[in-house]
Amino acid sequence: MKRNSSISASSAAIFLLFALLVCASTGCGTAILTPGYSGGKIKAGYQIPINPEGEQTAVYQTDDVSINYQYLRDGDGLKIAGTVNFGSGTQANFNYVDYFNLSLLLADSQGSIIAAKSLVSSNSVNLRSVNSRVLFNRDLNIPAEATFMAFAYTGQAGLGGGGSSGGGNSQFWEYPIAK
Repeated sequence: MKRNSSISASSAAIFLLFALLVCASTGCGTAILTPGYSGGKIKAGYQIPINPEGEQTAVYQTDDVSINYQYLRDGDGLKIAGTVNFGSGTQANFNYVDYFNLSLLLADSQGSIIAAKSLVSSNSVNLRSVNSRVLFNRDLNIPAEATFMAFAYTGQAGLGGGGSSGGGNSQFWEYPIAK
């Protein structure tokens, strides 16, 4: 019996983009997920104000992830740390997060993106273990005119194990950029 498989054009494009990102950043974990942000704006509803001074703590939540983070802005410096927990749907339906990349978009007072910074890249996160989260801690130089930020991420969850028991994987992402 012959088994036919097909792949959608959008899935192929996402896979190709990810493969290029991996090839460009092998071993460094600092891939920028948004190489084409030039001229873009952070979509309405995704803009997180950056306080000009002081420490801030917050939670950013989507269906895919919950990002508990804190940052301290000091002039052109931004110290940001946090924990990424994967959504209940991902945890209930998959064993592993095959890859996960998180970036921070920085925008001016008009919402126009002026920079993007990688926060963390991770692979083979075991969703069945006690430590099924991803941690990040970065000291970043940011443009003085940065007044908003937004998180952008891409990932893939799967059953893992590489066996012939079937199953599949699911890609997830957030790319809050409007042209």
